[in-house]
Amino acid sequence: MSFDLDIGYASEPGPREINEDFVATRRASPQEDDMGFICAIADGVSTGGDGRMAAQTSARTLVEDYFGAPPTWDTSTALDRLIVAQNSWLAAHNRRHRTTAMTTLTALVLRGHSWTLAHVGDTRAYLLRGGECRVLTQDHTLAQTDFRSQLTRALGQDDAIRVDYLQGELHRDDAFVLLSDGVHAKLAHSRIAWLAA
Repeated sequence: MSFDLDIGYASEPGPREINEDFVATRRASPQEDDMGFICAIADGVSTGGDGRMAAQTSARTLVEDYFGAPPTWDTSTALDRLIVAQNSWLAAHNRRHRTTAMTTLTALVLRGHSWTLAHVGDTRAYLLRGGECRVLTQDHTLAQTDFRSQLTRALGQDDAIRVDYLQGELHRDDAFVLLSDGVHAKLAHSRIAWLAA
């Protein structure tokens, strides 16, 4: 299946001086056409000190290495092996250094007539279809008494990583929106739907 894609992204630093969000996208070359399209958003965890590095390496590595996976692999299998390997690398980095490298990650693959999501943390994916806006991911967080949230899952947090996967059928005019918590925590669901439409 061929795709007509419109891709856009924006990232602005919020109240912090350093922006630790990172986005990567890649469309298959003609030789890789059966692999489709991949995009990923990652939001580095600032408290460890190396969140920016974790976000950049995780999104870039996933998007680049996805096209090296055998085309016979199921999409979720390819994503899982790559994400597990990146998590192992970040966890090993965290054992060797004083700073901690952790990040959220939400990735979307469009392949054939289907879409596949891989998700860890509190970045989110939305699907706009037929005038409705639906959140596809679940935040991996615990609410705190100061109204902030604490991540219960992130790449680099532990030696083992549990990734949520979701798949569905593509429809004409589907629109997907991937957001970091810096956006979805500030905007109402209805506002996100209106802006993305």
